[in-house]
Order: sequence, then structure tokens, then C-alpha cells
Amino acid sequence: MWYWVLKVILEILGKVFFKLKVEGLENIPKKTNFIIVANHVSFLDPLVMIPSIPQKIYCIALRDLYKIKWMSWFLYMTETLPSGSSSNKALSLLKKGRNIGLFPEGGVSRDGRLKEFRRGAALLAFKTGKPVLPCAIFGTFQSLPFGKRLPRIIPLKVRIGRPIYLLKEFEEQIDDIRLQEGIFQIRNSVKEMLNAG
Repeated sequence: MWYWVLKVILEILGKVFFKLKVEGLENIPKKTNFIIVANHVSFLDPLVMIPSIPQKIYCIALRDLYKIKWMSWFLYMTETLPSGSSSNKALSLLKKGRNIGLFPEGGVSRDGRLKEFRRGAALLAFKTGKPVLPCAIFGTFQSLPFGKRLPRIIPLKVRIGRPIYLLKEFEEQIDDIRLQEGIFQIRNSVKEMLNAG
């Protein structure tokens, strides 16, 4: 319930103050759930992602955020998963038809550049066969870069790319080369959208 309340509030704030624009909604899979990934340059990014995707997203957040009292309450109420021990829970949710969202850089990019991706998104895709939905978020670094407390009111945009399908692996251990190939494919898709502007 709280997720949908938050989503409505963020949709209103996004449209009224930040002129939030979403492109590529037609790329969202209609017959299956998915794993959504995006670049991460600001603490605004999750608050932009939630209103941009019609479906409910179970996001994975940094474990350290749970140490902040008000933040931990907020994360709990929106059913966010803590990083580190979230793999099994995320796998279970994907198998139940839920959508998982994560920022595979593992933290906020302090200079606005796309960092290397961690293996989580590719691992989930290989283990479940669910498509990865790449997204590029624009404007949040200019609005609220790392270290700033109050956002600048500027237009924000989310571009949703075509889903990436990685062939499901049935082995318990997934080959590192396959993982690296999957990570490269996912990161490259996000990078191309960012470069296109």
C-alpha cells in the first residue's frame, strides 16, 4: 500500500516541479516480469525511477541506508531489499512474477560518469531467464549531485531501452566469462542511451 501512495506523490512532484518525462514505455515487457537497471548519479534516482515505471518495483538499496532511522522506516514501508543479502530474496520474487530494480554501479557516481557494473543484474537474469530492462536517467546529477542537500528544480527524464534477454543458465555456478559478457551487454545498453542524450 505505502509503495503506491509514495508512487502517486512522486508522480505529482515529478510532473509539477521537475517536468518529468518518460520515454520508451512501449519497451516494458507485457507478458513477463523483469529486472530493471539504471545509471546512478544522485540520491534522486530511485525517487525518479518509481514514478516512471507503471509496475511495482522491488528495489535493492545499500545496506548502510538502513542505519538511518527515518530512512530505514521508509525503506521497510516500500518493501525495499537491503544489498548484500538480497540475492535469494530477489530470486524468489522474480520467480513469483515480481519486478526487481537495482543500480548495478553499487553506489552513486560522484562525478556523474557511468561506473563499472557489478554482477548482480546479470546473475539474476542468468538464473531466472527474466529480461533486463535498461534505463538511462537524465538531469538528476545536475539537480542533486553527491554532497548537496537540496535539489535544483530542473527538467528530468527517464529513457527506457529495449529489454535484454540473457539465456537462462541451469547450473548452480555460472561461468565468469558468461557473467562478464552479460554485464558488458547491460552496461553498454545504458551507456548508449546516455551518450545519445
